[in-house]
Amino acid sequence: MFIIILLLIIIVLGLVSSIRIITQPNQGVVITLGKFERVLSSGLHFIKPFISRVITVNTAQTPVDLNQQVVITKDNAEISVKISLKYHVTNIEDFVFKNEDSVRSMIQDTRASLRGIIGNKELNEVLNGTQEINAALFKEISSVTAGYGLNVDRVNIDSVNPSADIQASMNRLLQATRERDATIATAEGKSKSITLENEANNRALLATNKAQNEALVNSAKAKATAIQTEADADAYRTRTLNDALSSSSENYFIFQNTEAVKALADGSANTVVLPNQTLDSLGLIPALTKLTKTTSTKS
Repeated sequence: MFIIILLLIIIVLGLVSSIRIITQPNQGVVITLGKFERVLSSGLHFIKPFISRVITVNTAQTPVDLNQQVVITKDNAEISVKISLKYHVTNIEDFVFKNEDSVRSMIQDTRASLRGIIGNKELNEVLNGTQEINAALFKEISSVTAGYGLNVDRVNIDSVNPSADIQASMNRLLQATRERDATIATAEGKSKSITLENEANNRALLATNKAQNEALVNSAKAKATAIQTEADADAYRTRTLNDALSSSSENYFIFQNTEAVKALADGSANTVVLPNQTLDSLGLIPALTKLTKTTSTKS
């Protein structure tokens, strides 16, 4: 009876020890008598009781944050770099048996590659080229860690912090650059203001000159119009007078001559010389003949 109970206990323990449940996203590595036997996917599995054991490995993507690392750049600047990465296991057998600690080896290789990449770059290249460093670092460690049974999915430089002395120098340089840019901006503003003022003055001067020229032209046109109007009036008077004279009779001219002689006789002149034709004309009028004779006697 005791033997039967003992056998039942052994059988139950054997069954319990042979049952393995692998949960997602893990996989299991079966080791029998210290030797790799097979890989178990997620689910229920049975293994050899008492002589086999299972090592469970997480195959999901796993993030790792590396501690800050002090690196020297090509121009001997000391900087502190913090990086993070993500990886997942691709080969369970290699991950468990080919490296004692694949994750630790991956971290060590990442740090070594980072020192090599940054050591060939100057400080400004590091500060302004983190994306380029990420790409170079990813390429290097991906080729190395493939032998560890895992794959690096992403590498990212989280922060780059220069030493306190370098940071102080950078701050002074940044302040000087800002002051220089402010001085340049002020000078450019003044130059632009002067340029705009000169352009405004030139436009005003051109407008004034244009207005003065237009005024002079209008004045000249007005004077020319007045002169033309006056000349037209004189011409009109002359034409009218000529037309009137051409249509007047001979007695009108004799009358005008008589009036003129009268005016001369009343004047202070002692001698009046008249052409014979005029005298003959005057003689045709009896009233004027007497006047003429009287004037001749007085003379």
